[in-house]
Amino acid sequence: MMNTSELLHTIAKDRIEGLRTIDSYQLKPVIIKVTSASFNIDLNNDMWILNTKSLPDSIEEIEMISSDNVFTATPEEYDFMDEFRFRVFSDYIDIETIAETFKPYRLEFVKIIPHRN
Repeated sequence: MMNTSELLHTIAKDRIEGLRTIDSYQLKPVIIKVTSASFNIDLNNDMWILNTKSLPDSIEEIEMISSDNVFTATPEEYDFMDEFRFRVFSDYIDIETIAETFKPYRLEFVKIIPHRN
């Protein structure tokens, strides 16, 4: 199995390969604090790869929706996903958190920053 860094680069290369005006990219870690059960992030023109190690036990389920992805998981499911957890989101991310009592938590992403030629 690939290590996380190799996997992130493979995903990034796959995503930018079809974009004609882009010849290279940079990866930048981003940490988001989710502060409400319905939370929205505007990604502008960047693509973000989900890179969180595990979801907090305080939540029952997370749903993340972007223009090109729908991802739902419980913390238990997420623990078993391996490379399937590295989802790419474009344009925006709407995050719905299902929890008995919502507590703020962190999500980690890697931002793909395209360099136009």
